[in-house]
Amino acid sequence: MMAIWKQQNADRTLVEIAVVATILFTILATKLKQNVLYANLSFVIIVLCSLHIYAIRLHVYCWQLFPLLYRRVFDGTDERFDLLLFYIICVVESLIFCIVVNLSSHSSTIHRKFFHLTASLVCIAGIKYDFELIWLLAWLMLCLFIVIEVFRSNRIQPWSSFLSNWLMVFVNEQDSCELILTPIYLLAGIFLPIFLSPISNQDYPRLYHFAGVATVGVGDSFAAIFGSLYGRLKWPKSRKTVEGSIAFAVSQYIFTVLICQYYINYDVGVYELSRLFLSSILCAFVEAQLPAIDNLILPLMAYLTMI
Repeated sequence: MMAIWKQQNADRTLVEIAVVATILFTILATKLKQNVLYANLSFVIIVLCSLHIYAIRLHVYCWQLFPLLYRRVFDGTDERFDLLLFYIICVVESLIFCIVVNLSSHSSTIHRKFFHLTASLVCIAGIKYDFELIWLLAWLMLCLFIVIEVFRSNRIQPWSSFLSNWLMVFVNEQDSCELILTPIYLLAGIFLPIFLSPISNQDYPRLYHFAGVATVGVGDSFAAIFGSLYGRLKWPKSRKTVEGSIAFAVSQYIFTVLICQYYINYDVGVYELSRLFLSSILCAFVEAQLPAIDNLILPLMAYLTMI
């Protein structure tokens, strides 16, 4: 039990340092973007200082950090190996998909929803098999995507041009070439319930932990795909369609019921089914009215109605 507590404490410490470092780099990069050397140097210094602070907090030498981090990820168990292999497959598929879409020079709504699928699969597997690891990796990935966008949006060479070419596949009507926030919102939304209610691997996950996947990964994806393919009746003063909203509500409801029945073994009665149905209807209606940042608001709404 003490070893588990120490590992959780080490994870929290790493996340705290990563978040502070990300905020600090965002501020400095904005101030130093006219000087490429200083901007890149500030990133290197922040990373090195963060590692040094992390070593101090863990009461180890800096050279001992990398073996510790390696063992944190690769613990030698078959379950961890299978989980990491699944994550690697999802990442490789996403990279290949990025290459294909970039070569085609065209990104559609259906293309963008592919990343909703891969992020959702990573989240679902993590909640089920290693909640503590996915909590840690989700925070670090969110920080990484913020740093990437800081480099790109501030035009810090030699990274800016390369990153712009890769991230254009994420761009939708809410983004611009100056600021691409969709991938950040996507990660933050899908993993928001995990951030809000972390648990240990010894605890059982609850339905509200899947609220981000239910809304952003499933509901929003079905709404966008069905709306673009079959949508005819638009909501007043909106580009979104009624058909897309229906697809949102139905898909979210079916997903949450399936998660309850077959994934977390949670018996649902008439009251719970009614609550899940009302949650799906409410999220679908709000999604239809929101002009932006729905990837953040919808998971929070679903989380609050499922808690």
